[in-house]
Amino acid sequence: MPILWSDGKVGIPQATKRFTDARVSHYWDQNRDLVREYSRVLQIDGPAWDVYLLFDRNAEWKDQTPMPIYWMDRLGLENGTPFDGSKLGKRVQELIDNPRIENGNSR
Repeated sequence: MPILWSDGKVGIPQATKRFTDARVSHYWDQNRDLVREYSRVLQIDGPAWDVYLLFDRNAEWKDQTPMPIYWMDRLGLENGTPFDGSKLGKRVQELIDNPRIENGNSR
């Protein structure tokens, strides 16, 4: 599935209004480096652009791209988990309530 035109630079102002919590960071990946890298990490055949990734609090983007501990997608991926906002919200709350959850407890 191609990346939508609305997911380009023109969509940044609207996208950054969705999550306003001070703990949320927004980044613009103009060259789609993360899209390509997470396609590799998640073993997705095609761009990883409509995926929702959760990381433990110790995840760092250094030499290696960190593996999310949980992820969902809206692309209908064979190895993915279909997006469900309620379930994703519960997983986020689990991470907040249990900060000792570590990488490796994926999906």
